Amino acid sequence: MKRILSYVLALVLAAAGSVQAQNPTPGQARPSGPPPSAIGEVLGTVVDTADKAPVPRASITVRNKADSVLVTGAYTGPDGGFRVQGLRPGAYYLRAVSIGFKPKNYTFEITDAAPRANVGSVPLTRIAITLQSVQVAGERPLVVIEPDRNTYRAKDIAPAASNASDVLQATPSVEVDADGKVSLRGNENVAVQINGRPTPIRGTQLAAYLKQIPANIVERIEVVPNPSAKYDPEGMAGIINIVLKANTDLGLSGGLNTGFATASRFNAGTNLGYQQGALTLFGTYGYNADDRGIVGINDRERYDPTGAPMSFTNQDILGRNNNAGHNVSTNIDYKLTEKDVISNAFSVNKRHSNDGALAGYLELDANQGFLDRYVMDRNTKSKGLVFDNSLSWKRTIEPRKHELSAEVRFNRAKDDDDMLLWREPKNPDGTSSGPAVEGERDVTDAVTRQITGQLDYTRPLAAKTKLETGLKETVRLLDRDFFVTKDDLGDGNWVTSSLSNKFNFDERVHAGYGVLSQSVGKFDLQAGLRAEFSNRTFDLASSQSYPYKYHSLFPSGVIMYKPGEQSQIKVSYSRRIRRPGTQELNPFPVFFDQQNVFIGNPRLNPEYTDALELGFSKSGQLGSIQLSPFYRHTTDVIRVDINTADVIDGREVTSVSFQNLDKADSWGTDLNGNLRMGPKFNAFAGFNLFKMVTDGGSQSALSSNAVTWSYRVNATSSITPTVTLQANYFYRAPVNIEKGRFSAMQMTNLTLRKKLDGDNMSVAVRFQDPFNTMRFRIVAGDDNLTQTTARRFGVRGTFVTFQWNYGKAPKIRPPREEPAQPAPVFP
Repeated sequence: MKRILSYVLALVLAAAGSVQAQNPTPGQARPSGPPPSAIGEVLGTVVDTADKAPVPRASITVRNKADSVLVTGAYTGPDGGFRVQGLRPGAYYLRAVSIGFKPKNYTFEITDAAPRANVGSVPLTRIAITLQSVQVAGERPLVVIEPDRNTYRAKDIAPAASNASDVLQATPSVEVDADGKVSLRGNENVAVQINGRPTPIRGTQLAAYLKQIPANIVERIEVVPNPSAKYDPEGMAGIINIVLKANTDLGLSGGLNTGFATASRFNAGTNLGYQQGALTLFGTYGYNADDRGIVGINDRERYDPTGAPMSFTNQDILGRNNNAGHNVSTNIDYKLTEKDVISNAFSVNKRHSNDGALAGYLELDANQGFLDRYVMDRNTKSKGLVFDNSLSWKRTIEPRKHELSAEVRFNRAKDDDDMLLWREPKNPDGTSSGPAVEGERDVTDAVTRQITGQLDYTRPLAAKTKLETGLKETVRLLDRDFFVTKDDLGDGNWVTSSLSNKFNFDERVHAGYGVLSQSVGKFDLQAGLRAEFSNRTFDLASSQSYPYKYHSLFPSGVIMYKPGEQSQIKVSYSRRIRRPGTQELNPFPVFFDQQNVFIGNPRLNPEYTDALELGFSKSGQLGSIQLSPFYRHTTDVIRVDINTADVIDGREVTSVSFQNLDKADSWGTDLNGNLRMGPKFNAFAGFNLFKMVTDGGSQSALSSNAVTWSYRVNATSSITPTVTLQANYFYRAPVNIEKGRFSAMQMTNLTLRKKLDGDNMSVAVRFQDPFNTMRFRIVAGDDNLTQTTARRFGVRGTFVTFQWNYGKAPKIRPPREEPAQPAPVFP
């Protein structure tokens, strides 16, 4: 039946196309009603509100205003233009309709003195609809290129992903390392947002959190490399926005997603939505468990002043890392009036992990002769609990043009870590030479609270001018206790260590912004300014306090030119900030293994980046291509300072501290393209090349001058109408850093997916890192010492994934009638 309906629809479209082809006037719509019987006429142009592009084949109907009786109508031409003739004097209303858009109504009059009514530009707003009776097969683009962002649909780039972290891993320009940390164009200082809201957690906590969000509720990924002043300025590399499915339609609908590689590598997610009248409910639940083996080395070679070797430490690491957690979210929307909606979004994330490692140490002299042998046994247990609630209100006077919204958000995150460390002496042959000694237990208890209040207002100032303004207040509070006890002899006598510490961190940001947008012919112009007053206080238990206050201005601007409907050229500028994290500010030493320690700097300044980016994009029948050269200039750049000859707590260690350098410059280009060759093959590829130069200034020996590049290929082939094969490959070339060098990194994923019931059910097999190439290696040091660190993170695995959409299928929601607006009449 569906096939017959498809044939009927194709014949109707072909017939309509032939009628349009007979129209002798380009761009003028052929009337669908009777021939002219009077001299009155109405004309105008139907455009898309998003990009001002014309909407061809839109239906135009004209009815009497008094009794709503249909008088006549027309279809718009290729340029969106229409002209309806044959109207007698009287009052009418005009209705513009097109599939995928919200209808628009206008009122107008025809008189003997003014027989011609010009309604000008008729903007239509896009809406999402689902056709139930007729299915039309069409090719949707793999990437949507917009003036300020690129958007990728999750199910296109990662059809069998387990969680949000897996989806990001397949997104162009985005990198996710083996620990789950996210970077953009090789820069980890990127702001990650969920549904347009900044995530309140960072670092390893954020990496773990993203793994608890099930992939089946991720709608799309938006990559914003150069945001305007409207957005929070955090994130030097830009913004990655994870848009979750939060809308449902009439009735009941839902979905289920499960996947497993082994009994200890498992994920499951489900979502349920219901909409009736003014109320919309949507909820999700996700569970993820990931158990990986870790192997690696951490070798050190020491030198005397002449450069000759003094001693060697060979460290072999064998460990296991287990992460698991639950994620629950709910969203409630209630329409107070036709224009007012109140919403509440609530989520809770509970996670835990066990990280155990057995590190074997072999100490050698300058001639590789045996000195000592021992084993360090480390076991770390972590758990976290995050609550997040957001209450918002929005009044929509005209969608995306005239809106007022307010939001209050509260977030609380509690993180607990418990690490137990023992040293076990060994004989030269590896056998035990005595009981475990030098016991150490590190317990961390941290609570973070964040309160955010925001007010945004958007309104048109003229026909092609829009103003966006807003205020935002953010308060972030962190209480952290770090308690260290030691049992040096292994006899059960635990003593509090001087490494114990506690601190309170208070950061407040007061911000206001204004963004003005203007269209002039084929140009779209935007200018914005954000002003912030910030203060932070870092208080230690020893009564030491490090207050810091600063003002910041963040200008932004965009100039976009569209020479044609399928091409655009733009230049954009923005200023971004990186505020130091609490780990970088904490002056107390924190060991992350026996020989490496972090020491923060509470006097760090924030770093600022001025970013300039060009953009050239071209779309065609076979796909699109985008070239984006960029330049970034950073002042007060925060970099690590490695001391290979430090002594802390009686240990010879390599310490990693932080300091502000003078400046850093980076420039390069992104090249992204996607190819559509019908239903059989789709692909996109991305290439990134950049050079980074760091100048530490006259008081610092830290500097670098490095060129690196990376590329990504994602290809999808439909072997049969129900079987799809997808391959994803990523490679990043080696790169030099201050006092070190990262080795190359590469990753491959293969997915074979079978549809079982159309789009309602599918099963997939995903081969993650099948060639076992995912690894990490860094060589760092100075004239005193060279340290080589390498890891394999056990990413490799074969996942079987099952997806099922259940419940009542969403229906088409009838667009609400929009009040008719008087149209301007031009002679």
